[in-house]
Amino acid sequence: MFKRIFLGYLAVLLISFVVLALAFSFTVRQYLINDTVQSLHRVAETLSRSAFQPGMHGSGQIRGAFFKLANRIAYADYVVIRQDGIIIDSSNVKAYPPGIKNINETFIELAFGEKSGESKVQRELVAVKYPVSLGGSGKQADAVLILYTKLDLLTQLNLSILGILALALGAGTFVSLIAGLLATRVVVKPLHQLKNRAAELAKRRFSGRLVINTGDELEELADAFNEMSGQLAEYDRSQKEFFRNASHELKTPLMSVQGYAEAIKDDIIPDEEKDQSLQLIIRESRRMKALVEEFIYLSKMETMQENYSFEQFNLADTVSEAVHSVRSLALEKGVSLETKIVKNGVVIKGDPEKIHRLLLNILSNAVRCAYSTVKLELHNNAKIEVSDDGVGFKKEETEKVFEPFYRGENGGTGLGLAISRAIVENHGGTLAAGNNPTGGARIMITLPI
Repeated sequence: MFKRIFLGYLAVLLISFVVLALAFSFTVRQYLINDTVQSLHRVAETLSRSAFQPGMHGSGQIRGAFFKLANRIAYADYVVIRQDGIIIDSSNVKAYPPGIKNINETFIELAFGEKSGESKVQRELVAVKYPVSLGGSGKQADAVLILYTKLDLLTQLNLSILGILALALGAGTFVSLIAGLLATRVVVKPLHQLKNRAAELAKRRFSGRLVINTGDELEELADAFNEMSGQLAEYDRSQKEFFRNASHELKTPLMSVQGYAEAIKDDIIPDEEKDQSLQLIIRESRRMKALVEEFIYLSKMETMQENYSFEQFNLADTVSEAVHSVRSLALEKGVSLETKIVKNGVVIKGDPEKIHRLLLNILSNAVRCAYSTVKLELHNNAKIEVSDDGVGFKKEETEKVFEPFYRGENGGTGLGLAISRAIVENHGGTLAAGNNPTGGARIMITLPI
């Protein structure tokens, strides 16, 4: 990973420097050309104040006009062309002798072309024109002064600047590589830590925390790893406790069934007690069957494999059916059921069978724990409150009661509230436990309308 990150960084760095060098070279060249044109215009204006007469040329004695370019002395040649194309004067008499007709197309186009401007830039030279008068400054312009310079000097200047730029880029590349090397190691080291921590989690080693102090997303990722590790450790603990409790719950009835079955087989139990023993075996077998069914139901709930049939139904009807189903248990316990249900009912979308089971679990627990009264109230916002006048929950129990196999003093298998929570959460609702101000436990169910 370190190699890939570093090579990627190096590739981006080199591409950036190449693009920068090309852009800088183009920009400098354009700047030098524009500066040359402006300088030539200033020199041409100065030269145009002189009177140019036929035959009054430099004769090779004047090399040209001097000007400054990028703090270096540069020179330019000039040509004076009459309106009929005859050269009047020039600084390079060998190339453009006076008295002959100009044969340079660039100068002709610059001097007499309709679409030409006051300057022209070609691959080999830069030229500007300026109108002049032959014979005196007060007369009308009847000739053109063309001042031109070759681009050799510009090319040399550009190469010199590029050389300096190359040295600067080389030094910058070296510094950037060192910085990139250090930065890459800073990034890769936390990634290695995350990788090692992930490997430990895969081996179910949840102890310890990952400490990364980078102050950025890597530190946030490390915090997420630590949170995940804690949740996995808690899940692992709950699973082990679940299997331990499940084994304990099944072990007791199995021992009873095995003991009575062996006793009947060995004729240890008298004939008059065999029917009672067989009834005990049947009762314990039914208990184990119910317990296993709850195991399977809870497992499906937690893994989202339980099939849900969502439909719109009246929650008030389902609540009334659940209350009717537990009345026999309430009468057996001597507990009265008081209900307060909204008249028009509440229409929700959910699985009526699962909601019915949810309410049965909550009401059955309330009846077992109540001294004399269980109250149920259905609000028009699909909120259901079930309360009793029993001892209520202890302070540390309000969250634990929803864990599998957690049982209070009068609890059953310890799976009812765990199943209830799974049903409510799969419906997108909330389930909370608390106590009434006057005493007794209270369960609050909120379902989305």
